[in-house]
Amino acid sequence: KDFKCDHCRYATNSEYNLKNHALSHTISKDLICDHCGYATNSKTVFKRHIQTHDVSEDFKCNNCDFVTKQKSYLKKHLMVHKPSKDFKCVSCGYETPFKYLLMRHLVIHNSNDFKCDNCPYATNSESKLKYHALSHKVSKDFVCEHCGYATNGKTLFTRHLQTHNVSKNLKCSKCDFTTNLKSYLKRHLVVHKASKDFKCDKCDFATNVKYDLAQHLLMHDIPKNFKCDSCDYATTSKSLAMKHLLTHKASKDFKCDSCEYATNIK
Repeated sequence: KDFKCDHCRYATNSEYNLKNHALSHTISKDLICDHCGYATNSKTVFKRHIQTHDVSEDFKCNNCDFVTKQKSYLKKHLMVHKPSKDFKCVSCGYETPFKYLLMRHLVIHNSNDFKCDNCPYATNSESKLKYHALSHKVSKDFVCEHCGYATNGKTLFTRHLQTHNVSKNLKCSKCDFTTNLKSYLKRHLVVHKASKDFKCDKCDFATNVKYDLAQHLLMHDIPKNFKCDSCDYATTSKSLAMKHLLTHKASKDFKCDSCEYATNIK
């Protein structure tokens, strides 16, 4: 790969892709959305974002209720109706009609080269490591003026702001569920699906949510580095380990004003 980034490990064979990538290192965002405050340096990404505010949805799937504002999204969606799955993993039985999903899947077979300096967290993705590093940052750069919620993740902050929107425009056609977020509606719709497409090959766990399967697989693969000194409890999560330690604490710091109930967990 002849074109390499001067600021990170990114490398590519395309000069155009390198120029596009370089924009991610620019501090100021020149293109700002008037509707929601979204900002970016990429004109292509900005145009795509603007279309998400367009009420009309022109491209419809003939096989289901899927509609979109972008022709490219429709073409990608149509692949889910394709019976054959052309992209297959040589290391396991995973197969998919999408090349990008196969590429994403392949990283689970690689070693976790990117490691956190502050905790045992490790990943195959440099971008995920950067995102994880924000969890160790003391100051929170994005603060909600409505409720005090604070985070270092701009995406999380934008998503949080939508929870304060009174009108919930996206509704489920099968139940009373409503939301402001299209991603939440898509995630909700899978609960109405009878078949569970994502299955664990190590136990009987099955789900319709790919993320839930990924989280479940951690139970089988990742060593439990956070162990309790007082009992045999062990976990992969530092926050869960801290919460568990409270069960060994004699004093109960949080007490109910109406009865004698007391606990260490707020």
